[in-house]
Amino acid sequence: MLPSLSSSSILLAAADAPPVEIIAPNATCPVLITGDHAGNAVPKALGGLGLPVGELNRHIGWDIGVAEVSRRLSARLNATAVLARYTRLLIDPNRPLGEADLIPLRSDGTDIPGNQGLTDDARRARIKDVYWPYHQTIDMQIARLQQMGQVPVVLAMHSFTPALSSTGQPRPWHVGILYCADNRLPRLLMAAFKARGDLVVGDNEPYSGITHGYGLKVHGIAHGLPHAELEIRQDLIATPDGQQRWADLLAEILTPILAHPDLKRIEHH
Repeated sequence: MLPSLSSSSILLAAADAPPVEIIAPNATCPVLITGDHAGNAVPKALGGLGLPVGELNRHIGWDIGVAEVSRRLSARLNATAVLARYTRLLIDPNRPLGEADLIPLRSDGTDIPGNQGLTDDARRARIKDVYWPYHQTIDMQIARLQQMGQVPVVLAMHSFTPALSSTGQPRPWHVGILYCADNRLPRLLMAAFKARGDLVVGDNEPYSGITHGYGLKVHGIAHGLPHAELEIRQDLIATPDGQQRWADLLAEILTPILAHPDLKRIEHH
């Protein structure tokens, strides 16, 4: 069940979308797709966070292409997907509450006017109305699948820019796989991607799952579930054709992997 907005919601008005999009909430596939940065919405009361038109459509506002790849992959696998609707610039669900860039003041050279000088009450409203409903929905879906006798596989969907913004240095990877203490799923994914022979695959690239991937830690490691974060290069999934191509590719790769015995057990680290 999706957490409903209570009448005490401070940040979100009735005209605002719920904080979470849940796709196929009763699906039976043992993979749970998550999208921490799938949306780029802003509550109407916050006026686009004071940003110039178009900024929210850049990579600073969301992970380009991820929402549609996740929807299409959900349909291919009959799998549940839990997607955050609001921009990471409002509050980033892939950051712990104490981290400085949970509500960023600046992102890739762009100041975020709506995040300057926030009161404690304003911060708490974003946490209560946007951050927690997303994480609670993921936990409820994990619990639902466990009640069915499944060991849910948590697949966090992200995308990355084709070049490093600060230097313009090209990033050669087509897809990166992030992980930390548990490499059961990453190991299988990397072998399957590399076996195709046409993909450059990043092992904890372009980011490290040791220092990044808060969502994986609280929903994967904490539950002892197999998990991985997929980072797909944004130019590959910026169009409907690319999104369908990658959804099909992921479905083909994941289908045999999900039957692997290593993914059928809880494993705490």
